[in-house]
Amino acid sequence: MQSTRIRRILAVLLAVAMLAAMSSLVGCGSSDDSESSDGGEAKTETIKIGIHTSLTGGLADYGFAAQKGIELAQSELDGFEVGNTTYKIELSLKDDKGEPAESPVVAQQLIDEGVVAVIGCLTSGSTNAAQPIYEQAGIPMISGSATRADLVPRTNFFRTCVGDNIQGKALADWCVELGFMKVAIMDDRGDYAVGLADVIEENLTAAGVEVSRESGQEGDTDFSAQVANIQNFGPDAVIFTGYHREAGLLFKQCREAGMTGVQFMGGDGIKSDEIVEEAGGAANVDGTLATIGGIPQDKMAGWDAFKTAFVADAGKDPGPYAETNHDALVAIVDAIKMGESADPADIIENLKKVEVMGVIGTFGFDENGEFKAMGDSAGLATIVRYKLEGGAWVAQ
Repeated sequence: MQSTRIRRILAVLLAVAMLAAMSSLVGCGSSDDSESSDGGEAKTETIKIGIHTSLTGGLADYGFAAQKGIELAQSELDGFEVGNTTYKIELSLKDDKGEPAESPVVAQQLIDEGVVAVIGCLTSGSTNAAQPIYEQAGIPMISGSATRADLVPRTNFFRTCVGDNIQGKALADWCVELGFMKVAIMDDRGDYAVGLADVIEENLTAAGVEVSRESGQEGDTDFSAQVANIQNFGPDAVIFTGYHREAGLLFKQCREAGMTGVQFMGGDGIKSDEIVEEAGGAANVDGTLATIGGIPQDKMAGWDAFKTAFVADAGKDPGPYAETNHDALVAIVDAIKMGESADPADIIENLKKVEVMGVIGTFGFDENGEFKAMGDSAGLATIVRYKLEGGAWVAQ
């Protein structure tokens, strides 16, 4: 009886040992967990990062550039390792159509999906509408193109582009350099356009330039009333602070009204190849001047390789802000590496400390979340000037 009981106990112990051995073998073959070379448990983790941009509507070209830039970064960074963890990057692409009213809906969708960070929004208006929602959820967001000055400081917001407090002054300074004494400024009542126009007007007025202010509406096609007011004012230059679709129509209608000797200008919102067709041909916009913030492309550390990869993937040259959106993902990954954590709160804290080496050069963020050129790129951040010549934008 005693020997039978002992045999039964030994049999149970043997079975337990065999099960443990089998479990160990199964664990070593799992794609999620295995023993690393340093004795720790290696694992693979998938993190979801949101792309909150505008893929339809009047700014689809900007949204396409942002999307492709981020996807190129994903292909370069996917499977990055932190300690014993290999991180796979899953992108969730959402379209707010360039409409601030749609932006909060998109933000909530991405939060519900469990994103750890968001790249976006594309426009200042959409950013302003979505940021409080992301902030309440504790989700970091980096925009490569939302330039309105008062978007910073926010607790969770960073940008890889240059703010309109700098761009607006640069446009005003350009007018002064060109000797313009009367300048008409027109916005589209949007967050970006109004903010940029305010900065330009403030700086022109301080420089003794006479300013006339007009407003339209994004989506409008008839600017006859504004054109009549501008013509009566008799400006040396007309600055449109909205986006290229309305800019093209405005400049076309100014030309048709007989305003042939006036200089057309704008910020980064008009610097699109599509403005030529939107204006009814190159003749209506040839000579237009535009600015865009950041490091000049010919001085960007990784521009040549990035452009080659972008063309191979997209079939055309990078559009505005493709590189800044690419580097937004690089910054997020660097923040995860620095803190050895993909927790959104940790990403926010470490974005304040990172020194990123991206396409645009070496950069980080200041205490307000503003783009800050660092290392070899320090001092290169500027406002780049462009002129539309023969249907193509040429750096000045």
